[in-house]
Amino acid sequence: MWHIELTWLNGLVATVVVYYMFLFVHLVLRRMFGPNVRDTGYRPFVFVVVPAHNEEDVIAHTIESLLRQEYPHRTVLIMNDGSQDATSRIAHEYADAHSEVLVVDRGADVAGRGKGAVLNHACEVILDMVAQRHPILEGRGPEDVLICIVDADGQLEAQTLSAVSPYFAEPDVGGVQIGVRIANANTNILTLMQDIEFVGFSAFVQEARDAFGSVGLGGNGQFTRLSALLSLGHAPWTECLTEDLDLGLSLVGEGWRIRFCPRAYVAQQAVTGLKALFRQRTRWIQGHYQCWRHLPVLNRRHRVPLRTRIDLSLYLVLVVFVVLVTIGMFFSILSFVGLATLHSSLLVWLPPGVVRNLVTLVLSFGPLWVFLLTYQMRAQVPLPARWLPAYSIIFACYTYCWFVATVWAWTRMALRRGSWSKTRRVKSEAAV
Repeated sequence: MWHIELTWLNGLVATVVVYYMFLFVHLVLRRMFGPNVRDTGYRPFVFVVVPAHNEEDVIAHTIESLLRQEYPHRTVLIMNDGSQDATSRIAHEYADAHSEVLVVDRGADVAGRGKGAVLNHACEVILDMVAQRHPILEGRGPEDVLICIVDADGQLEAQTLSAVSPYFAEPDVGGVQIGVRIANANTNILTLMQDIEFVGFSAFVQEARDAFGSVGLGGNGQFTRLSALLSLGHAPWTECLTEDLDLGLSLVGEGWRIRFCPRAYVAQQAVTGLKALFRQRTRWIQGHYQCWRHLPVLNRRHRVPLRTRIDLSLYLVLVVFVVLVTIGMFFSILSFVGLATLHSSLLVWLPPGVVRNLVTLVLSFGPLWVFLLTYQMRAQVPLPARWLPAYSIIFACYTYCWFVATVWAWTRMALRRGSWSKTRRVKSEAAV
């Protein structure tokens, strides 16, 4: 029989759990006593950029949600990246009917080079309009122009632009991220788990990190100041598999602050099958590892506040947490079937009995409960209370998809594979 010492492993896991619990306590205090963003009347111009490649099933509802925005200073810029379906035709029909919709068709000579290349092209189009002092900008310069990224399956709430613009009244704010919901959450249990994950992450982790200036930018519902993008050079978006996270880290490294707006959400589609989920999460994890290149840069930049550096460093290395938990679970199974005995001196300083059991319970299930509690408070349709224990077990099992995706990502990195095809859409309806 094996005798396995788990103090080191349990110590690392406990550190991560304590970090999440700290974020939760900080979030509660911030909601109770933290200042609200005051609307000073600042109204930047917003270009809502929609990268689109073969999006005929979803593009119409996305454009309609953008036209419903209760904010007059905006233009919708559809970047058609060489679509072979009816995407271009649908987009041009809206452009013909609405002057605030512009369409740029990227030809075969430049199309298909990734989302980053599409966004860089959009940035060039917007810069040309600023340089030419286009009348719609009413004299605004790069510091008063925002670029909002909405995926082709994304639908913004009507008050989103009005809710976000006051954050940019502070000149050091380079980006703002809004929350994310799943539009097709009721399709099956897998899409519901993704809704719990996205809403929980947005309303818990992102909102808590707002005070540190270390909010992560997402590829959907992401706002950036044009002058901040210019500080990164002529091509601010890279070929990183998670170009959104990479952009946010680059902005922080240049001294810009990233905020989170909890008063607005973007609805997007979730993948509906396990194979597609594993592919998507593998790409995200592989891109997360690519962003480790920012770690030494962030910690050399003294212009970045210490709290921001610490939080971002923890966030970047937390990708290995799922591996640690899975290793611990494997050893627990060996112990259960009698093939190993486990020992950990992590909690020996606590009195045995109720106190030690309570601490163990909190360390084991604390983050899971926090996610579910946050979801119940922020979900459009909360889970039935009597089914919460069942949903908590399902969600705990669902989180292990990250382990499979991590192993797949490691394999791809070892084989130096970095190319991906886009996530397949399903026909959309207008989000509630």
